[in-house]
Amino acid sequence: MDKQKSLELEKQIKGQLIGGFKVLELINNGKSAAVFKAEKDGSFFALKIFDNDLVERFGHEIQTKRIEQEIALKNHSIANLVKIFEGGNTELDGQKYYFLVMELISGSNLMEYIKLTEYDQNFAIKVLEKLNETTEQLLTEKGIAHRDIKPENIMVNDENDIILMDLGVLKLVGAKSFSDEEEKSFVGTLRYAPPEFLLRTEVDSLDGWRAINLYQIGATLHDIIMKKELFSDKIPYSNLVIAIKDDVPQVSSSLFSFEFLQLTRDMLTKDWQKRLQLSSASRIVSVLNSKSPNGNIFEESIEEILKMRIGHQANFDEIEKLQRTKTELLQKRSQFANSLSKILEESIEEIKEKEVFLAFKKSDNFNFSNDKSNDKLIQNYIYELKGDLKMGFPSNLYLFFRISNLEDCFTEIEMVAIFPSVFAGTDINNPSNLLKELDTTPRRLQNSVNRIGKVDMIFNFKTINIFTGIAELDSSFKNHLKVNIVKLILTALKAVEKNVENQIEERKRMLESQNRVSFGRVTTGLKAVIIDRL
Repeated sequence: MDKQKSLELEKQIKGQLIGGFKVLELINNGKSAAVFKAEKDGSFFALKIFDNDLVERFGHEIQTKRIEQEIALKNHSIANLVKIFEGGNTELDGQKYYFLVMELISGSNLMEYIKLTEYDQNFAIKVLEKLNETTEQLLTEKGIAHRDIKPENIMVNDENDIILMDLGVLKLVGAKSFSDEEEKSFVGTLRYAPPEFLLRTEVDSLDGWRAINLYQIGATLHDIIMKKELFSDKIPYSNLVIAIKDDVPQVSSSLFSFEFLQLTRDMLTKDWQKRLQLSSASRIVSVLNSKSPNGNIFEESIEEILKMRIGHQANFDEIEKLQRTKTELLQKRSQFANSLSKILEESIEEIKEKEVFLAFKKSDNFNFSNDKSNDKLIQNYIYELKGDLKMGFPSNLYLFFRISNLEDCFTEIEMVAIFPSVFAGTDINNPSNLLKELDTTPRRLQNSVNRIGKVDMIFNFKTINIFTGIAELDSSFKNHLKVNIVKLILTALKAVEKNVENQIEERKRMLESQNRVSFGRVTTGLKAVIIDRL
């Protein structure tokens, strides 16, 4: 119901009784109804009057069932869900009006709040917490999916609390919905719909609707972070549909932590099953309880290695929006992979600038024999970090990185640190010799000798996963990489600390005995030191 029609309706019913409630003034209007302030017995309420043209279009029986379904939530105990009191239909001057009576909330809807208010991550965390709790209660306790979570349907009241509104298109899980014309027409708001809901291929189960809730909450958080509507530049309608199906929206801001930004990105994952995996209840709790930004961890780690202060972060590289054709998608995926590799190298360089090690070399990209995949682009690199005994390095340290990414920016990054044994090859462009240190599979003698020809290199060893999700290559992502890399270096140096002390003591003894010696390269000993956990 547009603004003009709402004002005309106000003229007709102002001062009149609708279901025993006196209409005072128009508060707001939406797609299917107008909301008025009303009074009864000295108390004030929000009175929702439905658009009669839409009632005629879809049928009086459907509208009656919708209202009955909302009234079924009367006396619910869900704290941040709008309270429902009465509903039905009444005649006034020969005209039938369908209405719903709800609690009157003083404040503004979240869309207005975003435009007019300054806020920080604490507010965004509150929105995430309240929407997640409310939709999960509605789903698990009542078996109901809201289906239209968006900033316009969320109120920020005068106490700055969050209230989820508008239950007009709710659905009972597993039951046929009379809100859906022929069951498979689109309902809700297109801009905030995940691909499976847009195409009406959603799974009618708790997990299926939970995945839709997560997407719509993520879309709401996008608007809070970016201060604009999701896909706001996608016009006309056809471009919006394509964007919902194919485009990865940008979610980046220096005002929010990496963990919060990354959760928001992952909640907007196109694949609903991956979305559930990435946005698990434990992950959300972890983000809600997160207090220390990655920058503090990085600073502490650098301080522990060299007692040096944190450096300036480099400018971030933005990902170009994905294109539509298969050729362009492949090209974009390759460019994205190159950007990932570049950010990794920049992170190593920035750690070197802190004098954690002297220099580094990087191997060419190489593949394992089981890396062939049609849907993944996989990169493997080895970095050789050159250090000396004074810096706590008994030999050069080798870092193995494995990067996998799909066309929708879904990325996994894994890593391992190796101080190799004295017998290992240390040519980083001959990775099979280095990585055999990681192959702990028992082998019978006859299977490991007298081989003729090239032996396949299989990726089957344990690694540390430092990132899984939708990657936004901004400064917070690079900082996340640096934090984990420097933690790995620190863990590796601690693992060989005793070896370094022994080498220093040996040199002291040699000097005290006045032996003239020429100190060559110091090694870790016969056994490799492998760091595959933090």
